[in-house]
Amino acid sequence: MADRRQFLRTLGGAAALGLTANVSSLGSARRLSMSVAMQNTGEHDRLQPDWYRRKIKQVQVEMKKHRVNAMVLLHASNVIYTTGYFHLSTERPLAALIPESGDPVLFIPGLESDQVKLWWVKDYETYFDYPGPVNRVRWIFERLAKRGLGGGRIGVEEPPPSRLRHMKEGALKAHIADSEDLIDNLRWIKDEDELRIMRRAMYFADFTVQAGREFVEKNGGATEDQILKATADAVADKMSRELKDVVGVGIEPPFGGLVPFGKRSAFPHAVPSKDRLKKGDALILSFGAQVGGYNVECERSFSIGKPSDYAKRLFDA
Repeated sequence: MADRRQFLRTLGGAAALGLTANVSSLGSARRLSMSVAMQNTGEHDRLQPDWYRRKIKQVQVEMKKHRVNAMVLLHASNVIYTTGYFHLSTERPLAALIPESGDPVLFIPGLESDQVKLWWVKDYETYFDYPGPVNRVRWIFERLAKRGLGGGRIGVEEPPPSRLRHMKEGALKAHIADSEDLIDNLRWIKDEDELRIMRRAMYFADFTVQAGREFVEKNGGATEDQILKATADAVADKMSRELKDVVGVGIEPPFGGLVPFGKRSAFPHAVPSKDRLKKGDALILSFGAQVGGYNVECERSFSIGKPSDYAKRLFDA
């Protein structure tokens, strides 16, 4: 369970591979040509408020089945998934409260008070700053109790002991229930709107692999960090030009992908090095792209020059 939950939290619950490859022979060389996924899929590059209103109602249906009177979400990915409120997650707790019926409530640090006004969730409460005179998770549950929800069954994501203690201190009469699976299970099933956003992300992930291949073709003995920087620059520029609704062009350090070659191509998660690419090396280009909160991944294997028989056997294996 922990592994599945970590996957959902870190990748937003969406992962896909998307690239069409054709290999053709050109003399002694073999060339890979790629056709990318959807270039333009609609008016928006993020889900719209009506989608999130429907999602809240879906959560409320599941809450009723599980006899949960209110749901408090503190993980940023779950807040975004249910309400669409994109934000930079910091040490300052930010939570979404989903009642049995009606619209959600956001509990936010004061620094978010201007930005939250731009989104569809109009009911929110703020605290001044962190850490403050009262633990902020406790404060969130105190506010929940003052809204008349402190005596029921409150669903939460699986909390560590210290956080659970603060929850109970804030709502003394509430029964705190681990209900994380309620959200996780909804996230496993993607509707057509989500798939459209994911296909849009596939387009950028595929482009990044292609940009990496073209950079290697033009620059020969490049280092891993040079390949990473070139591809990061290329996809960031492309996303900045083409995204209609920007919720963040994120390039994770150190430049956002995996590009190991030679012996290091056997490392599942190799950090970049200053090694230089040379003829005969195996090369992995592995990149993800996030659009509208959904992450997809594209990974392909290459050979620099004509692969040896041994390299072919390894690839076929």
